[in-house]
Amino acid sequence: MPPPPPHRRAAARAFVRTRAGRLLLPVVAVAVLGLVLGAAVAATIHVPAVASIADYAHDINTVLFDRGGRPYQEYFLESRFLLAEGEVPKLLQDALLVSEDRDFFTHAGIDVPGIARAALGNFRQGRRSQGASTLSMQAAGLLFLDRQQRTWKRKITEAFYAVELEKTLSKQQILTLYCNLIPLGHHNYGFESAARYYFGRHTSELSPAQAASLVAIVPRPSEWTPIKKPELVTRRRDRILGLMLEAGALDAEQYALAIAEPMKTVARKREARVGPYFAEEVRRYLYRQYGERGLYQRGLQVHTTLDTAIQSAAEDALRRGLFELDRNRGWRGPVERLGAEAAESTTLPSWSGLALEPGVWSQGVVATVSPQRAEVRIDDRRFELLATDAAWTRKSLPAILRAGDVAWFEIGAAATAGEPKSVGEPKSAGEPRTAGEPLARVSLVQESEIEGAVVVLESATGAVRAMVGGWSFERNEFNRATQARRQIGSAFKPFLIGAAYESGFTPADTVFDAPAVFAGADNLPTYSPRNFSRLYYGITTLRRVVEKSINVSSVKLQDLIGADRVIDFARRCGIASPLHPYSSLALGVAELSPLETAAGYASIANQGIHVEPYLIESVTTPDGRALETHQLSAAKAMEPTIAYLLTHTMRGVVERGTGSELKSLGLPIAGKTGTTDSYADAWFAGFTPRYSIVVWVGYDKVRSLGKGMTGAQAALPTWKLLAERGLAEGWIDAAEDFQAPPGIVFRQIEPWTGLLANGRESESITEAFLSGTEPVQEYQPRWQTIMSLPWYQQRAFYGKPKDGENMPEDIVDWSLVENVKDSE
Repeated sequence: MPPPPPHRRAAARAFVRTRAGRLLLPVVAVAVLGLVLGAAVAATIHVPAVASIADYAHDINTVLFDRGGRPYQEYFLESRFLLAEGEVPKLLQDALLVSEDRDFFTHAGIDVPGIARAALGNFRQGRRSQGASTLSMQAAGLLFLDRQQRTWKRKITEAFYAVELEKTLSKQQILTLYCNLIPLGHHNYGFESAARYYFGRHTSELSPAQAASLVAIVPRPSEWTPIKKPELVTRRRDRILGLMLEAGALDAEQYALAIAEPMKTVARKREARVGPYFAEEVRRYLYRQYGERGLYQRGLQVHTTLDTAIQSAAEDALRRGLFELDRNRGWRGPVERLGAEAAESTTLPSWSGLALEPGVWSQGVVATVSPQRAEVRIDDRRFELLATDAAWTRKSLPAILRAGDVAWFEIGAAATAGEPKSVGEPKSAGEPRTAGEPLARVSLVQESEIEGAVVVLESATGAVRAMVGGWSFERNEFNRATQARRQIGSAFKPFLIGAAYESGFTPADTVFDAPAVFAGADNLPTYSPRNFSRLYYGITTLRRVVEKSINVSSVKLQDLIGADRVIDFARRCGIASPLHPYSSLALGVAELSPLETAAGYASIANQGIHVEPYLIESVTTPDGRALETHQLSAAKAMEPTIAYLLTHTMRGVVERGTGSELKSLGLPIAGKTGTTDSYADAWFAGFTPRYSIVVWVGYDKVRSLGKGMTGAQAALPTWKLLAERGLAEGWIDAAEDFQAPPGIVFRQIEPWTGLLANGRESESITEAFLSGTEPVQEYQPRWQTIMSLPWYQQRAFYGKPKDGENMPEDIVDWSLVENVKDSE
């Protein structure tokens, strides 16, 4: 093509020198450059197939539901709740379009005038400060491109993808896609997730000001949020509201109300997690089964066996039980000493998002201390600690606390009777308290160093209704309910007695309790167990062996029936941990987890049927397609008659034995205490007609809980607290009872000898027998049956003689007998 004539070239140069020419030239140059660059880039771009983009799988939260269908835990990389096509509210749509793409419904994916305006603005400023992306381009970028890139190649690629989207999807589909994809800060993706997070509402419930506020976040979601920069977001919100007014999306009255609305987000309280150990057990399973993407991106709907009422009761009971045990060991001192100069200025990390409500535990900074009271600062509020609320330390307040000390406190109610139950009074640093002004009370507490675990299992189904794996999941995620295996002590004895009943023994059969030597692990006669009380009972029934947890007789019984039978019985009940056929097995040297112990006891409670414990009822996709459904796994562990004999025997532990503290509940409870050497582990495992409940208490690193800390002293109180809560809330029914199966008969027997009562019913107990095994011999005065036994082996057996009874002459000191306390 020949060059233009000289006069035309001169005219062009003259036009460029005019003001209009100077303004138009950059636009033309940018447009030409863009066309050339676009043509070059287009040759290298591979446009993906987007024909099926309507079926694009968004990353969706995995949600855990309790047995009532209520969500209690979520897992996600991007928190997202999807809006379906047509669910984007008009108010939100209007705010979005006036701010981001007012010609969305008329362009074909690319806004050419908008690109020209942005190019001209960027040229004038000498940098890329303005974008020209339509909603279609932004949606395409969110789907296919790296959001962090800000290059012209990316912009051109975005445009090509946008055109492809427009060819495939409707405008409403693109709009919905965008509204579900857009990041909006604090790990929220999509407007529905952001609306819930910032305002505690669904998008359909947003006010005009709130809708405009969410749209104001769009350009810089990592920085511009109502939490990080509320003033900036308010200014941008007001500008968007003004654009909505101009576009007719709001009338003057709506605009005025929206402008006046304060920027108020929902309080981001630290949420109290329900069943964190339970949820973590489920999470680990889902990760193994479905992988990382399946767990965090597929939106699994996981219906679990968790009962939140029972779980809450279990968590509270264990926390109270451990707290009482720990504080009985004394005050260990403050968490930290900051010094008096820091008392008013320090901010503790644990205060972030803390809900200051009655019953909450929080670290606090001591502001002032006197013998009668101290003032404690928690966040921006003041609380009062009275000397009586720290009396458990057995020391005065000045002896244990000083200004600047950091300690744990439990928030209580207002201190002054009749005053409003306000939780603390906001105070600026150093501001004095007005005389008579009520402060909320706090009590001095300390985190327990002692750990524990609780499992509540529905015996008939195997459903785990509650699981607590320790004092605090935040402190330590190790789940002692499933991951810890500790010696079980005498809580193993029901498996021994069950094997004995299968071997033909009855609860009324007797063994001779006296010092004895058995084969040890070296197969030599080197093992000589001792009773807990160091006293021996002489001839005693198997029932009494269980009720009083008699050690020597237990080992002797295992020696009679064989350790292999005991192991086989325990295996059938669901005990999977290693069990070795040593004499000490009878005393519970086996290391079991609380969950398998609960499963073993549930096999007895469930009339001899072992059901595998489980935590997940079903896993489905977001659209309801089932991925897995729980299938009951059950097997016969023992005959129903054996299970009932064992249950009836274990009820005696509560009626007359080491678990008698539970008798006041008035419930049918069968159970067994367990204590290991040096009081390192304390157990109480028991069951009602519906639930099998196991409590374990101990230190993570094996050491003594303290002298006398048996299962009855250390674990049973937690079990009792839980049962009391169950009675009060109705999930434990006092009217339920254990039902005897066919083949069981009952007789009144004399409790010491196991013989028929012979008219002495006032001193008898009701005993259960397999039909045909009940005793036929009647009771004779007990001294006739034991006269030949040496006194030193029987003194714990005797009671003080009654008037008119003649006793052996070698009985010299009844005070020894009167003071004997049976235990493990």
